[in-house]
Amino acid sequence: MNPSDALNATLEHHHPAAFACMSKLGRRMYFPMGIPAQAQQARGATINATIGQLTDGAGHAMPLPSMANKLQGLSLESATLYSPQGGNKELRAAWAAKLDRVGAGPKSSPFCTVGLTHGLSLLAELFVDEDTDVLLPNPGWGNYNLMFGVRAGGRITRYPVLENGRFATNAIADALAKVKRTAVLVLNFPGNPTGYTPTPAELAPWLDAIRNSPKPVVVICDDAYNGFVYEPGCIPRSPFHELTDADSARVLPVKVDGATKELCFFGGRVGFVTFGADGAAADALDTKIKGIARANVSSGPAVSQAIVLSALQDPKLDEQRQTLMTECQARYDTLKRCIQESGIPHEPFNSGFFALIPVDGDPDVLRLKLLDEGVGVVAIPSIGSIRIAYSSTSVDDIPRLVATIAQHVGRTEP
Repeated sequence: MNPSDALNATLEHHHPAAFACMSKLGRRMYFPMGIPAQAQQARGATINATIGQLTDGAGHAMPLPSMANKLQGLSLESATLYSPQGGNKELRAAWAAKLDRVGAGPKSSPFCTVGLTHGLSLLAELFVDEDTDVLLPNPGWGNYNLMFGVRAGGRITRYPVLENGRFATNAIADALAKVKRTAVLVLNFPGNPTGYTPTPAELAPWLDAIRNSPKPVVVICDDAYNGFVYEPGCIPRSPFHELTDADSARVLPVKVDGATKELCFFGGRVGFVTFGADGAAADALDTKIKGIARANVSSGPAVSQAIVLSALQDPKLDEQRQTLMTECQARYDTLKRCIQESGIPHEPFNSGFFALIPVDGDPDVLRLKLLDEGVGVVAIPSIGSIRIAYSSTSVDDIPRLVATIAQHVGRTEP
């Protein structure tokens, strides 16, 4: 029997939506009984001559002093030897415990990825073919198109997030009604580039539409900016947690998150993929995604994972993160006040790192004019807007930033 057949049979029985949505590659994929698996089995052996890494013969690391000296406070074994396939086991357990504190419901063990882009890309390989409808937010992160469209070949459909300055209540129902076979739906709150998070009442029609999807759907919750919310009344947690009780014949929710933004570890490249499934289905999905990761990056950087685990175990972590949140709140408050006082048009924003300013004419022309005046922003011609990343702008510089933009864009009536 092909090694993938048993995994496919398990998914077909225990999670029909996951099986139905699996790509051709996803159905072929398995994790081989190769070197990593055999090395794992030999961990308790008196003599372990399985894996090609340099140790002292007893499993202890032998790093160069010039590197070891930079890793004070970390276990040299966890930081310099290969991390297990799927990630450091203690780290996976710690991230799982973090998710459990937010919401109950079936969850797989978080699979550690090399950043969130890697996690999203693995899911694209696992669930997207040329005949898969991929429903992406509009506006949305530009890299989605590369991953799900250009690379995986999915049939891209853009659904609106905002319409006439308001949340697009019927967008998901309309998009799912047009799905031909199976779908991958990407949700992103707080959004990039919108900087918007809905209220529970705004999101409710989206969740209802997903739960009643006429065709099987994988719902990928891109939670890169999880926690960066500055206004009361927004949804308190990822939609993933609201969908873990959905009918497994219709919906597979998946959470993609990580240390990049949540722990401000941007260069660490530590992300996680968590499936809204448990038991045999979770094990099968973990094996499938492990096989895909084995085929491209094998295992992620051990040192980054060791640093994230150390942070999660630090009793001062929440206090330290609150200090950064206070700074982010101040930047948001200042930007919101300055935009309102200037009267320049803007899309609703209440969270994340960004704000969108619609402009007349070519946004890239405006971007270059602003650059000549010492102000850098991102142009998004597809939606006729520029994006302000106030996450990387000091409170003191925000008034000048807005004033400079205001010289080039029209004003709205108060």
